[in-house]
Amino acid sequence: MANGPRQPSVDPITVMLVSAHDWFASALQAVLEPEGFQFARVRSARVALRDGSQMSPDMVIIDEGLPDMDVSDLAASLGAGVLKPSVPILVYSPNFWHEQEQAAAMRAGAWDIIKEPVRSNLVVAKLQRLLNIKLLIESAEEGSLSDVSTGLLNLAGMMRMLRVLGGAARRYGGELSCAVVGPTRAPDAELVDGVRRQAASLCSGAVRESDVCGWVGDTELGIVAFGTDASGVTSMIRRLTEAAAAETISTGLTPLSAGIVELTDRFETREDDESRHVAPMVGRIVSLSGIAAAQAAYREACDAGGGIRIADASSSA
Repeated sequence: MANGPRQPSVDPITVMLVSAHDWFASALQAVLEPEGFQFARVRSARVALRDGSQMSPDMVIIDEGLPDMDVSDLAASLGAGVLKPSVPILVYSPNFWHEQEQAAAMRAGAWDIIKEPVRSNLVVAKLQRLLNIKLLIESAEEGSLSDVSTGLLNLAGMMRMLRVLGGAARRYGGELSCAVVGPTRAPDAELVDGVRRQAASLCSGAVRESDVCGWVGDTELGIVAFGTDASGVTSMIRRLTEAAAAETISTGLTPLSAGIVELTDRFETREDDESRHVAPMVGRIVSLSGIAAAQAAYREACDAGGGIRIADASSSA
């Protein structure tokens, strides 16, 4: 079945919580369990390293103050073969932590920080964003960079080209934006192949050669536009929509909806010493966070009945 607006998962999301503090565990459970998260709690780094691979969690949250290892060492150890590279690792930063401790955790392999005070809406949104990035990473773990049936890039190819265009935007001070475009309503299963072929044809006819177009879902096209802000991408999407409207409705392609996010700020150069020693996974997260934000905006537009939605860059970063 094609990717239309994603429905909430019926399967619980397993979080391995590494914490010796009952109050912190209770606070997180109160916030996350109503949202479909379930906890597998361990109280020491030793048990986390011993049992982590067997638990196969969807994500890991590490609390400070463990009895046998500090947060950064545990994050590095978990990321060094205990867990799959796609599993998000978060660390809890209490108020007494300084920026150095947070930077050390990120260099060690943490994807993000949960800071005090623990606000339910922010924590849930952050975890859902990281889970979406996890799914994108797993979808991109393919040897090929292109889709055989349509000739467009697949997600792995999109990631590579996004890093290339991001470097160019950073180097020359150009703008960079990303859009995810797809049918407002998921087509029937028997129409998916036709929808993909028709979408590929539209993409080749309405997208500039300087832009990159590829699949980020079964029927979701990602477009990375170099030298273009959200306004310019909106105009391009409207051209795609007009072209799609001229096609036969029986293809299941129309109507189209889209989500757009400006990526320029995500690829700004940081000249401080800390930025040169960030774990390799962080670069992939930066690249995929833009696609994930545009994808989320597209699905929100579909849920609202269709149209174009521009993601709030501050909330999706």
